[in-house]
Amino acid sequence: MGITGLIIIFFTACRHRGHSTDTVEQAMQKYNGYILHMDVDSIALLYAPDGELGKIARGRDSIRRFLENFKKYKVLSQVSKTNLININRDTALQSGLYTQKVIVPSNDTVTVKGLFSAKWIWMDSTGWHIQRMETQPAK
Repeated sequence: MGITGLIIIFFTACRHRGHSTDTVEQAMQKYNGYILHMDVDSIALLYAPDGELGKIARGRDSIRRFLENFKKYKVLSQVSKTNLININRDTALQSGLYTQKVIVPSNDTVTVKGLFSAKWIWMDSTGWHIQRMETQPAK
Protein backbone atom coordinates (compact mmCIF):
# COMPACT_ATOMS: atom_id res chain seq x y z
CA MET A 1 0.00 0.00 0.00
CA GLY A 2 1.36 3.37 -0.98
CA ILE A 3 1.35 6.63 0.90
CA THR A 4 -1.88 7.67 -0.85
CA GLY A 5 -3.67 4.58 0.46
CA LEU A 6 -2.47 5.26 4.00
CA ILE A 7 -3.62 8.88 3.80
CA ILE A 8 -7.09 7.82 2.62
CA ILE A 9 -7.39 5.24 5.42
CA PHE A 10 -6.19 7.80 7.99
CA PHE A 11 -8.69 10.49 6.96
CA THR A 12 -11.54 8.00 6.64
CA ALA A 13 -10.86 6.64 10.13
CA CYS A 14 -10.66 10.13 11.62
CA ARG A 15 -13.80 11.33 9.87
CA HIS A 16 -16.01 8.64 11.36
CA ARG A 17 -14.42 8.54 14.77
CA GLY A 18 -17.17 8.92 17.32
CA HIS A 19 -19.85 7.63 14.97
CA SER A 20 -21.10 4.76 17.09
CA THR A 21 -24.27 3.94 18.94
CA ASP A 22 -22.30 4.25 22.18
CA THR A 23 -21.32 7.86 21.47
CA VAL A 24 -24.92 8.76 20.55
CA GLU A 25 -26.09 7.17 23.81
CA GLN A 26 -23.40 9.11 25.72
CA ALA A 27 -24.64 12.35 24.14
CA MET A 28 -28.19 11.48 25.22
CA GLN A 29 -27.02 10.80 28.77
CA LYS A 30 -25.31 14.19 28.76
CA TYR A 31 -28.64 15.70 27.66
CA ASN A 32 -30.44 13.87 30.49
CA GLY A 33 -27.94 15.27 33.00
CA TYR A 34 -28.46 18.81 31.73
CA ILE A 35 -32.24 18.37 31.99
CA LEU A 36 -31.87 17.00 35.53
CA HIS A 37 -30.04 20.16 36.58
CA MET A 38 -32.09 22.45 34.28
CA ASP A 39 -28.83 23.77 32.86
CA VAL A 40 -30.54 25.71 30.06
CA ASP A 41 -27.31 27.07 28.57
CA SER A 42 -25.76 23.60 28.24
CA ILE A 43 -29.02 22.15 26.92
CA ALA A 44 -29.21 24.85 24.24
CA LEU A 45 -25.57 24.32 23.27
CA LEU A 46 -26.16 20.59 22.83
CA TYR A 47 -28.50 21.49 19.99
CA ALA A 48 -27.17 22.33 16.54
CA PRO A 49 -27.21 26.09 15.82
CA ASP A 50 -30.46 25.61 13.88
CA GLY A 51 -31.69 22.74 16.07
CA GLU A 52 -35.35 22.26 16.85
CA LEU A 53 -37.10 21.45 20.10
CA GLY A 54 -40.24 19.95 18.59
CA LYS A 55 -42.34 22.65 16.95
CA ILE A 56 -41.84 24.92 19.96
CA ALA A 57 -38.39 26.44 19.44
CA ARG A 58 -35.82 26.61 16.66
CA GLY A 59 -32.23 27.74 17.17
CA ARG A 60 -30.17 27.80 20.33
CA ASP A 61 -31.33 31.23 21.52
CA SER A 62 -34.99 30.34 21.03
CA ILE A 63 -34.52 27.01 22.83
CA ARG A 64 -32.74 28.75 25.71
CA ARG A 65 -35.53 31.34 26.04
CA PHE A 66 -38.19 28.63 26.00
CA LEU A 67 -36.42 26.59 28.68
CA GLU A 68 -36.02 29.66 30.90
CA ASN A 69 -39.78 29.35 31.50
CA PHE A 70 -39.10 26.18 33.51
CA LYS A 71 -36.55 27.59 35.98
CA LYS A 72 -39.06 27.18 38.83
CA TYR A 73 -39.51 23.47 38.10
CA LYS A 74 -37.32 21.02 40.06
CA VAL A 75 -36.44 17.95 38.02
CA LEU A 76 -36.04 14.99 40.37
CA SER A 77 -35.21 12.42 37.71
CA GLN A 78 -34.74 12.28 33.95
CA VAL A 79 -34.29 8.84 32.40
CA SER A 80 -34.28 7.75 28.78
CA LYS A 81 -34.22 4.20 27.45
CA THR A 82 -33.12 3.88 23.85
CA ASN A 83 -34.94 1.38 21.67
CA LEU A 84 -33.18 2.16 18.40
CA ILE A 85 -30.21 4.09 17.07
CA ASN A 86 -29.60 4.19 13.33
CA ILE A 87 -26.46 5.96 12.07
CA ASN A 88 -25.99 7.02 8.46
CA ARG A 89 -22.79 9.01 7.87
CA ASP A 90 -23.05 12.18 9.99
CA THR A 91 -26.66 11.66 11.08
CA ALA A 92 -28.04 9.47 13.84
CA LEU A 93 -31.70 8.76 14.48
CA GLN A 94 -32.53 7.69 18.02
CA SER A 95 -35.85 6.69 19.52
CA GLY A 96 -37.01 5.32 22.82
CA LEU A 97 -38.87 5.97 26.04
CA TYR A 98 -38.43 8.67 28.64
CA THR A 99 -39.56 9.17 32.22
CA GLN A 100 -39.29 12.47 34.04
CA LYS A 101 -40.27 13.24 37.63
CA VAL A 102 -40.69 16.93 38.44
CA ILE A 103 -41.81 19.17 41.28
CA VAL A 104 -43.90 21.87 39.61
CA PRO A 105 -44.22 25.44 40.98
CA SER A 106 -47.44 24.54 42.85
CA ASN A 107 -45.27 22.05 44.81
CA ASP A 108 -46.98 18.97 43.33
CA THR A 109 -44.83 16.11 42.08
CA VAL A 110 -45.61 15.01 38.54
CA THR A 111 -44.28 12.01 36.61
CA VAL A 112 -44.37 12.21 32.83
CA LYS A 113 -43.62 9.25 30.55
CA GLY A 114 -43.66 8.87 26.82
CA LEU A 115 -41.78 8.39 23.59
CA PHE A 116 -38.89 10.46 22.30
CA SER A 117 -37.20 10.73 18.96
CA ALA A 118 -33.99 12.59 18.28
CA LYS A 119 -32.12 13.40 15.13
CA TRP A 120 -28.45 13.98 15.91
CA ILE A 121 -25.88 15.46 13.56
CA TRP A 122 -22.13 15.12 13.81
CA MET A 123 -20.21 18.38 14.02
CA ASP A 124 -16.51 17.66 13.52
CA SER A 125 -15.21 20.00 16.20
CA THR A 126 -17.71 19.15 18.94
CA GLY A 127 -19.33 15.77 18.23
CA TRP A 128 -23.03 14.90 18.27
CA HIS A 129 -25.61 17.69 18.48
CA ILE A 130 -29.39 17.53 18.38
CA GLN A 131 -30.88 18.63 15.11
CA ARG A 132 -34.42 17.84 16.26
CA MET A 133 -35.86 16.47 19.51
CA GLU A 134 -39.50 15.50 19.85
CA THR A 135 -41.42 13.92 22.69
CA GLN A 136 -44.86 12.40 22.85
CA PRO A 137 -46.29 11.93 26.34
CA ALA A 138 -47.99 8.59 27.00
CA LYS A 139 -51.75 8.71 27.29
